[in-house]
Order: sequence, then structure tokens, then C-alpha cells
Amino acid sequence: MEKSLQELKLILRELMLEVGELKERVSKLERDLGQEEEPSPPVYSLELEGESYDNLGRIYHQGYHICPAAFGQLRNGGCLFCIAFMERE
Repeated sequence: MEKSLQELKLILRELMLEVGELKERVSKLERDLGQEEEPSPPVYSLELEGESYDNLGRIYHQGYHICPAAFGQLRNGGCLFCIAFMERE
């Protein structure tokens, strides 16, 4: 029992050291990310209005994807990406 308790304490110390190292790496990555000069432009900047929005809704309800990743492919059930795309305004 005493040996297993010591082993657990050793494992706990090692894990705490590893967590500390990971926290330092995350902090460095966050600092590096904050130092980027230009924010990257959005990949898809599409504003849906009126008829375009209605057409996409019709395509979706006919059973096809309207999300950029799978546009025009048949859907098997709901697609969270398509739904999120429809809810964007």
C-alpha cells in the first residue's frame, strides 16, 4: 500500500510538471498569435439577402448541402454546418 501511494505521488508530480510546461507553451503560442500584424481575411464572406437566401433555403429543403464544405451534395439528415450557414445574417 505504501509503495503504491508513493508511486501515485510520483505520477502526480510528473503530471503537474507536464501541465506546467503545457501552460507555458500555450502562453507562448497566445503571445505569438497576438503579435500577428495583419488579421487574415475570412475565407467565406457572403452576405445573403432576399432571393439568394430563399434559393439556398429551397436547395437545403430539397435535401442538398448548402455549406461551403459540401455544397450541392445530397444530405443524409441534418447538417450543422448548413444550419449555421442558414442562420447567419
